[in-house]
Amino acid sequence: MSNLLRIRTIKSGVLALALLASARICSAQAMVGADRGSEIVPFGYVSILSTDWGPYHNYGYTVGVDYTRFIRSIVQPSLEFRYNSANGKTVSEHSYEGGLKLQTTIRGFHPYATILYGHGDIKFNYYIPGYSGDASGIYAFGGGADFNLGPQWKVRLDYSRQHWNLDPNTLTPSTLGVGVAYTVPFHSGRPH
Repeated sequence: MSNLLRIRTIKSGVLALALLASARICSAQAMVGADRGSEIVPFGYVSILSTDWGPYHNYGYTVGVDYTRFIRSIVQPSLEFRYNSANGKTVSEHSYEGGLKLQTTIRGFHPYATILYGHGDIKFNYYIPGYSGDASGIYAFGGGADFNLGPQWKVRLDYSRQHWNLDPNTLTPSTLGVGVAYTVPFHSGRPH
């Protein structure tokens, strides 16, 4: 791992910890009860992708789902799975990721941090002799926030920085997205 990549990884980790620590000291925050059950949150958003390959940005979308089983804590861990797709003039990138999401609630504002791992495919949209695309295991750090629109609908802002190892190159594309999420609460194993 290069020194620049290590520094970026450390910065992302420190940012995630600072986000979670700041939520812990907010006096207006109440502890979430374990009796709240669990919830599934499907989401989707449009995104702009800085590909880290060529001069262009790609426009695309992300769809996914979070699963949270509530525990007695200010920070709620969730499992998150997402699919990213972005096509452009220079390259097209697609990735499948899953991992941990850590979220807290401050009134109608729900900041979160994500640590994801998965698989990515890149296709070059111009001629390179003998090389039309590649694939890589990827990991990503990110964060964002959900803002309540109503009891179940939320607006989501999301940022993610991926790390692709395409030996000998390392790519670090980043996405910025805005969209919606819909909360489906469960109690005793049944939808509420």
